[in-house]
Amino acid sequence: MPKINCSVENCSYNQGKYCCASIINVEGKGANITETTCCATFLDRMGYSNLQVDAACHSNELDAILCKVDTCVYNKDRHCSLQEIEVGALTKPEVYTQTDCLSFDRKSY
Repeated sequence: MPKINCSVENCSYNQGKYCCASIINVEGKGANITETTCCATFLDRMGYSNLQVDAACHSNELDAILCKVDTCVYNKDRHCSLQEIEVGALTKPEVYTQTDCLSFDRKSY
């Protein structure tokens, strides 16, 4: 089962630097660099502070990493083929598009 290491401290799903969502969505249509990817599952803790912590937090593993980044080498049929990824942000994000999949690796064509 996949695992997400997350340095986005203001995400509601971040519990001790691990993602506690059961499934995450990584997006970045036509991404060329890490900063053009994002974690679409991000929810700012300021607006979503009352989320229930689910079973994913106890094992630090999720059900799936869904990937819509067609330019990433790890995208296999809309799922990330890595068992562990890093999610972060250059600044404190307010919206999901300000987060990054730090494990992004662009396909060479």
